[in-house]
Amino acid sequence: MPTLAAFLNLVLGVSLLILATYGLRWLWIRAVPPRILAYMIAPGVAVHELSHAAACVLTGAKVHSMVLFRSDGSGEVKHGPPKIKYIGDVAISLAPLVGCTLCLVLLGLILRSPVNFYAVRTDAVQTNQLMFAASLVQLVWDDMVLFFKLSSLGDWRTWVFLYFAMAFTMSMAPSKQDLKNGSVGILVVCGIVLVLHLIVDRLFRASGDGPIFGFIGNALVKLHYPLAICALSLILFCFVYLIGLPFRRRRRR
Repeated sequence: MPTLAAFLNLVLGVSLLILATYGLRWLWIRAVPPRILAYMIAPGVAVHELSHAAACVLTGAKVHSMVLFRSDGSGEVKHGPPKIKYIGDVAISLAPLVGCTLCLVLLGLILRSPVNFYAVRTDAVQTNQLMFAASLVQLVWDDMVLFFKLSSLGDWRTWVFLYFAMAFTMSMAPSKQDLKNGSVGILVVCGIVLVLHLIVDRLFRASGDGPIFGFIGNALVKLHYPLAICALSLILFCFVYLIGLPFRRRRRR
């Protein structure tokens, strides 16, 4: 896969994940009172802020203060500039996507949840962005089928995993301030990739599974996992929303 096509697919996949988490937050606020929801997502908020802090340490940014959770469902990490300029800003801004996903993977392994990584190779990733999005949808569908085949609604582990799926997907996406802090870095990274594309793909006429493709391709196929968790969170939302529908109608009267 050419470098530029692989990067565009990565941007598309991450953007879809961020939009999905924003959409879930919008939905859940309409199913659960905001004050109650704020405490329900406390584990996700804590992991969100810890992910920022971990990225600060890895990129050499000094952490000045950290609040893991507030009663309104927010948190905060105040830090200095990273030693790895621009790339460090992007890493810090997008760290919760990785941190929350890794926690869900670990939880899935502990609870033996069927939503886990299964064998998907980079040759399944398409250079065309529409085909790539379609392949992600297919992978998420496969995850859902696997989950409902192997999970039991009478098993407490299923409900524990569903709860954390909601808590982490609500806290996974970078905030508007995170995106603002990393905006310049994102543009710089895009420029670097464009230069690599011109050098590797154009100048040397590289094709096939080169090292850049291998790295990005392996990251791409893993995006189906957090997207599958978002799908589970959506299903849980529908369940909670339907249960609470009579109470909301009674309150309106």
